[in-house]
Amino acid sequence: MNPFIPPVARIDALQQVLNLDTPVLLAANRTFHQLLVNGISVEYQKDGETRGDFVRLIDFTDVAANELLAVNQFSVKGAKYTRRPDIILFFNGLPLVLLELKNPADEKADIWKAYDQIQTYKEQIPDLFQYNELLVISDGTEARLGSLSANVERFMAWRTIDGQTLDPHCVCQT
Repeated sequence: MNPFIPPVARIDALQQVLNLDTPVLLAANRTFHQLLVNGISVEYQKDGETRGDFVRLIDFTDVAANELLAVNQFSVKGAKYTRRPDIILFFNGLPLVLLELKNPADEKADIWKAYDQIQTYKEQIPDLFQYNELLVISDGTEARLGSLSANVERFMAWRTIDGQTLDPHCVCQT
């Protein structure tokens, strides 16, 4: 990605992503989201001139140009705890999606236990969530998705507008 951006500017962009300059998790997540969507502003020297450009973290126009990786039981070390979320989806090396899954055979392990587990992860390994774009919880029969700031009521069922009504514009197959 970004083949026309000099390596020094790409390194600068990486440093901006790694150092979001805020200790507040939600603020860091919002800052990262803006970088992800808009690109990272960089300056560099070319032909004796200072030039400005944007480094893109994801190619939104050519999805196949991105590297996607799903990792099961990826260990994340925090200040005091090491935790292993069920699945993390990496886009170009960035941990953008976290899935927490519960066993459908365990009556006590419902979808809301998955939600509670994510809340524990947010407390114990918060650095992972600076880059999070989507959280998915499932108990094998039901799945819901939400954002970092979503409370229980804001985790919505797949392909719905309000958590109940199917979106008539959804192109998903059932």
